[in-house]
Amino acid sequence: MTEQIIKINKSTKTTADGLAACFGLSRPRIVQLANEGVLIRDENSKYLIADNIQRYINSKAGGNGELSFDAERTKHEKFKSRLTELRLEKMENRMHDAKDVERVMTEMMTNLRTQLLGLPSQLAGQMANQPQEVVYQIITKAIEEKLSELADYTPELFCGDDDEEEDS
Repeated sequence: MTEQIIKINKSTKTTADGLAACFGLSRPRIVQLANEGVLIRDENSKYLIADNIQRYINSKAGGNGELSFDAERTKHEKFKSRLTELRLEKMENRMHDAKDVERVMTEMMTNLRTQLLGLPSQLAGQMANQPQEVVYQIITKAIEEKLSELADYTPELFCGDDDEEEDS
């Protein structure tokens, strides 16, 4: 049997079966790609070989707005890597869930508010008949003490009750 060599140029056309043989796809898949606009056929359902090979390669490479398996796999792997980094940061107490931050901050602000509102009754006895300068110092010292409690940050404050559940 003699091999048949066909010279392909920009105007060489083939059928869906011919293109399927070139790409290693089925005929219905070629028709589907044409219906999706990835491949182009003329009014006689013939396909320009050179043009459609380029279009198919571009679609696989993610060009023309088409999704590429490799590009999607790369995105997926980046996502998994980022998720792993976030889990590690959380385990090392370098990252906290927003709900835990909100809970701790609400508790701290509520506690501070209660303490600050209690200062007048606490300090009233100390300030009786004191000059303005002494009153100012007493109030400033009391406020600074209360505010310094806010500086006592420890990552353990932000550990949520459901951290054990997320590890499973």
